[in-house]
Amino acid sequence: MPRPANDDEWVDVSKGEDESAAYSTYIDDRTHLSPVYAAGDLRYVLRVPKGAIVNEAKRVAKALHGCNACIHRAGIYVRDLGPSGPVFLHNLTCGIAAPCAEVTKLRELAEDLAEQACQSCQQHELVVVTDATYAPVREGKCAATGEEYGHWTVHPAACSTSEAATRYSKLARYYGQMDVRLAKLTVPEALASVNIMLEEQPHLERPEHYAACLRWVKTLQRHAVEQCTTGSGAFELMSLADKAKLRVLAILHGRVEGATHLDFHQSDNIVDFLTLPSRDALRAEMDSRSDPRFYMVSQLNRKLASAGVTSRHLIGLTWDGKFTDDLDIHVKTPSGNKIYYGNKSADGCTLDFDANVTQGEANPCENVSCKPGTFEVSVDNYTRRTRGAVPFQVVCRQEGMPDVVYDGTWPANRAKGRLLLVCRHTFTEAREEPAVVATTDDLAGACGATVYRCGRATEPAQVGRVFMSMAASTSNKTAPAADPVRRKKAFLSESVKRHPTTVSELVAHVQAHPATQLAVRARDHAPGYMVSLATKCAGVRKTDLPAPCHFHDKHALPVKPVRATVGNARLDRSWLPCMSPNGYVRVSAVVDVAGSCPFLALEGAALPTCGEAFPLASGFYPTDLSADYHAHRERWAFYHSQLKPRVPADAKEGAVTLVGAFLTGDKAIVYMDGVQLTLKT
Repeated sequence: MPRPANDDEWVDVSKGEDESAAYSTYIDDRTHLSPVYAAGDLRYVLRVPKGAIVNEAKRVAKALHGCNACIHRAGIYVRDLGPSGPVFLHNLTCGIAAPCAEVTKLRELAEDLAEQACQSCQQHELVVVTDATYAPVREGKCAATGEEYGHWTVHPAACSTSEAATRYSKLARYYGQMDVRLAKLTVPEALASVNIMLEEQPHLERPEHYAACLRWVKTLQRHAVEQCTTGSGAFELMSLADKAKLRVLAILHGRVEGATHLDFHQSDNIVDFLTLPSRDALRAEMDSRSDPRFYMVSQLNRKLASAGVTSRHLIGLTWDGKFTDDLDIHVKTPSGNKIYYGNKSADGCTLDFDANVTQGEANPCENVSCKPGTFEVSVDNYTRRTRGAVPFQVVCRQEGMPDVVYDGTWPANRAKGRLLLVCRHTFTEAREEPAVVATTDDLAGACGATVYRCGRATEPAQVGRVFMSMAASTSNKTAPAADPVRRKKAFLSESVKRHPTTVSELVAHVQAHPATQLAVRARDHAPGYMVSLATKCAGVRKTDLPAPCHFHDKHALPVKPVRATVGNARLDRSWLPCMSPNGYVRVSAVVDVAGSCPFLALEGAALPTCGEAFPLASGFYPTDLSADYHAHRERWAFYHSQLKPRVPADAKEGAVTLVGAFLTGDKAIVYMDGVQLTLKT
């Protein structure tokens, strides 16, 4: 084979006839084609991460021929795996004769490749196999003889169809995004739950809404159970190759619009449905989410949250993303001034965001923050990009009141600039009805909640002194052995036996020993509080227990506390104004509420009064709604995420305000009677 003297000149290298024949047999072998993975009409290989085998392949290529093309190809192709192992040098493992030392070296390399590449346990890159994936054998000509040069390559057993390759290339980004979704949809319980959804589908208000998505999910579940080589349908238990195949099948099947996989995105709803408590709740939730109003209002809520809009009065415009027209909202204030894209602020009212200005957006919506008064709302289609009528909705929202939704349609033949009057809406002063932080009195007698009051905990500044007093009490060597007050130190095993090792044991210990003194260090815990919620309609919430609000992360709204999860939020002086310099604070009560993590009420803790590090909310979660009110969950969730709680001013004497910390994470550090304990949760 020719050896390159430099990038521009090639010279011949003499080679024996037997050696040349053996080499040509290897590179031109079309009998032992390399098997590749197949999923539908797509053919692909899995490219393992770079490792030592890459350098080894390049070294062999350089030592044998010094051919730049072969060195380059070897460094790439050596990482590709098929169902039978490495695809590079595959024919050398299939019994091809090796009459010369050169082919023998290549065979040894193939064996090393098979051993090393298959040991990788990392997720591999998927490479679609087409007729252009691997370079041709013959490339370049010898200037002296005019013969074509032969180079190392891979001869795949099959190639993808152009349709499958094109579809995958448009949706390739989903390959690395769907593992969590597939894991949830392929466990045995998910298969049974999806079957229930299919049974209930004919009884829905819009039975065709989920039909395509459910077919897509069932297709994946069937492939997971029947076609994966491990024999298990659970995604997390599959081999790397089976996981890759299921990802590819998920991409190749289902509805697609451009570069968007519609069924993948809609299956997020299917995942939510997997944990609903009953068939009745399932039908209610599926009907609620299939209602066109749900999508319109939901996209507006998400945009309001991302834009940080906190107005108590707002007028929103929203329409389906398939209409790429540039609809514009026009709002006339009570004094007659107009707010629109050309005049974004007037009379204390503001256009918060505009949509589809230069191109279509996935979820177009616009919003104007308003004040009390009567407003006139119109819509214009500033830029026509689609044909036919364009339906839209105008949402008028006042804090503490139900949304008022006005449906409208921009006619197909209406000209730009002819404003379409939608409504006249009157806003009143928003009534301040904040949620109230719960106290221990709110839990008295409540089913599913227990409060254990702690004895006067060790003063934060005295935690260190406790250890000194413990040492002093046993340091008197002259005390009589029979003195009943003075006793020898307890063995470590005795002390450990008396101490709780888990949070559950701590709760039980405080219950059995009310005089127990507890303290925590602020930097070890995230802030939180519990809120008493009152609703005007009886039976709105599934429970009368206070709602937990846990700050998992700073600058984010509080969430329900979840065990074994730790964010970046920590207690600080905004919550504990009287915190001691060393950061210790007393625990007033341990609260155990069914379905939540144990809660420590901290002495002197209060809600922060300023700053954005800890945005307050009332803690009304959509999942707390009873089934009869599922259709209102978007409104309730948004309203209560904007509603800040207040600390009760009329709490009974001795009642403990429930502001402090939830015990989340894998472990919790507390100080019991001056001794530091690391408890498992």
